[in-house]
Amino acid sequence: MEFGSFMEFHAREGRSQNADFQEAFKHIDLAEKLGLDTIWLAESHFNPSRSVLSAPLIVAAAISGKTQRINIGTAIQVLPLGNPLRIAEEVATLDHLSKGRFQFGIGRSGL
Repeated sequence: MEFGSFMEFHAREGRSQNADFQEAFKHIDLAEKLGLDTIWLAESHFNPSRSVLSAPLIVAAAISGKTQRINIGTAIQVLPLGNPLRIAEEVATLDHLSKGRFQFGIGRSGL
């Protein structure tokens, strides 16, 4: 059995996006220390009061540089909003940077 954490990177009124990201990264550090297996990132667009995570591949790359063991996945990458070939190249690069710890989930989302 594996355990993970689903992250939406919630925006909070009166706080900067930087503060929201720093809080999320603290959660991820704790998840790795506690032995969780995977961090799942939810892509979100057009709703700044809900989430600041419009670029999950960039955030996943940052997480891979800050962690040693935990897997990082997208739940989900909204494929219709990007060029599929470009996304495939970015995912392949991220897989190399994370030393194989990246798990790629795609979909059309509920936008």
